[in-house]
Amino acid sequence: MKNMAHALFGLLYLKLLCDVSSGGVMTYNTDTPDIPAPNIIRDYPPCNEGPQQNCLVMCSVSSVSQAQLSWYNGSAIYSSITVSNLNNKLYLVVHKEDKNNYSCVVSSSGTNSSSYLNVTHLCQICSVVTTTLIPVNEGESVTLPTNLIQLHDGDDIMWFYESTFISEFYENLTIYHDCIDGRFSNILQLDSETGSLTITNLSKKHTGVYKLKSPTGSLINHQQQECQGYNVIVYDPLPVPIITNDSTQCSASLKCVVMCSVNVRDVSLSWYKGSSLLSNISVSDLKSNFLCMEVEFRDPNTYSCVVSNSFTNKTTQLNIKALCREEIQEFKIVVIIGAVGVGVCVIVAVFGVIGCCCYRRRSANPRYNQI
Repeated sequence: MKNMAHALFGLLYLKLLCDVSSGGVMTYNTDTPDIPAPNIIRDYPPCNEGPQQNCLVMCSVSSVSQAQLSWYNGSAIYSSITVSNLNNKLYLVVHKEDKNNYSCVVSSSGTNSSSYLNVTHLCQICSVVTTTLIPVNEGESVTLPTNLIQLHDGDDIMWFYESTFISEFYENLTIYHDCIDGRFSNILQLDSETGSLTITNLSKKHTGVYKLKSPTGSLINHQQQECQGYNVIVYDPLPVPIITNDSTQCSASLKCVVMCSVNVRDVSLSWYKGSSLLSNISVSDLKSNFLCMEVEFRDPNTYSCVVSNSFTNKTTQLNIKALCREEIQEFKIVVIIGAVGVGVCVIVAVFGVIGCCCYRRRSANPRYNQI
């Protein structure tokens, strides 16, 4: 009798392996429709609990009472529980590279229904096929789409930041997992209709590649373990450039000299005449965050200063009438000439004092008096 039972289970297991996979789970139903196939999903333990190379999976069954739920490794039973209304889940910890054949079996009144665990699909991080670049300013929000209009029953949507799991939607349940220094605490919003992930109040520490994985294969080629990738780059918010006629850091000129400055790094600062670029610099630090320009006092053209990064810009128009009044420039010239004049007088006075001192020393020296 015992050998017959083993033979029956062996035939069941071979049939299980031959069935078509649906994502990370392969299911097999017996002729008895009252026993549904158990669900296998990946679960995540609390942060910093257990080796990172281990994978926690959960097998559960619904609408079943007075049944046995078991994990098998091959044909050998690994663990088992009696199903009740409050106890219908059975966990299994496997290594992400585990090559064993695991199955979860629910048994009741001599009938069985099974699901096969695909460790590769559920536990290994997927490779990104294509990556969409998404630049965004610090403090803003971004939504990473799944390009789905509506999720279907049984769809499993998993989001990763680099190789770390951060969110999942499965069986009408949304899970958030923040194990990276709290940076994703209370800023993740997963749409239960489409599976899209919204990240609010972004900062530079949120820059990185976000990966969308669907073990049920609704979105991507789950057979090849492929992910959708979004490369989110968070930039400093762009300020409006400031234009002044404080040209103390610029070269002196008889024309109107204006200076455009910006208090931000890693941007480009440019002067435009109409739509034509006149000059530009890359601002890498706040010591070289300004750009000077000379214009005629009554220049009729339109000038603007533009600060930009890789995806956006801010512009300030030059008001020549307000900043390039000739009396202001004349005053500057007078100040410059006056400063030069004072400098010359100081030099003459210094040489005069030196000459006086030399003359007195010579007069007081008897050697010079005898000559």
